[in-house]
Amino acid sequence: MAETFVLVHGAWHGAWCWAAVINQLEKLGDRAYAVDLPGHGMNRADRSKVMLESYVNSVADFIERHDLRNVVLAGHSLGGLTIPGVAAKIPARIKRVVWVTALVAIDGQPIVDQATSPLAAAAETLAERSIPIEMMGKEFLDGLSNDMAPALRDYVLSAVGPQPIGPMIAAVPMAPYFATGIPSSYIVCEDDQTPVAGAPNWHPHFSSRLRNPTLKFVKSGHEVMFTHPLECARALHELARGE
Repeated sequence: MAETFVLVHGAWHGAWCWAAVINQLEKLGDRAYAVDLPGHGMNRADRSKVMLESYVNSVADFIERHDLRNVVLAGHSLGGLTIPGVAAKIPARIKRVVWVTALVAIDGQPIVDQATSPLAAAAETLAERSIPIEMMGKEFLDGLSNDMAPALRDYVLSAVGPQPIGPMIAAVPMAPYFATGIPSSYIVCEDDQTPVAGAPNWHPHFSSRLRNPTLKFVKSGHEVMFTHPLECARALHELARGE
């Protein structure tokens, strides 16, 4: 039986980043869609006005507009802030939620503290309140691309766009998601070296904030969609089937 996936990209990325994973999922007999969040890819929304609610509504609207059901909703990296809100908004359409080496917020708290974060302060001085990835610095970029060939790194860094600060400083409601009882999963990228402020690692630091998640492990860095699309697709496919 074919599974239905909706894939949510992370910061700076767009739906384009999922192309190879979608190709592999389709080879496994599944249907897969990726959504450009507002201000990313082909979605030309005003980045200065984009908030986390904008992200949530755009994905929920996509699922409803295409009348998708029994959806396995997966989010990569910052996409982990969007997917619980989508599931809480349209729970009858969601079968499982999968965090792909993604952020998991504490209920009611933002990932970036607007009052103390230099990143948030810098965003307020920039066009469209958005951060170019280059501002994250060498340590971040090296961690993000630790298992990429130079040509792939150059391609990804040339393709990404500015990241609106709004979704990063918004309080993330997790309790409504947990109340749905929808199963959670986490794909652990074992070689993820992307630094995150206040987090020593992605797993178990973030995965432990979920309730009884099923785990899949992939030998990959953070950008698993590019470096290991087949393994990422297989992990998603197996999680969808409860394997």
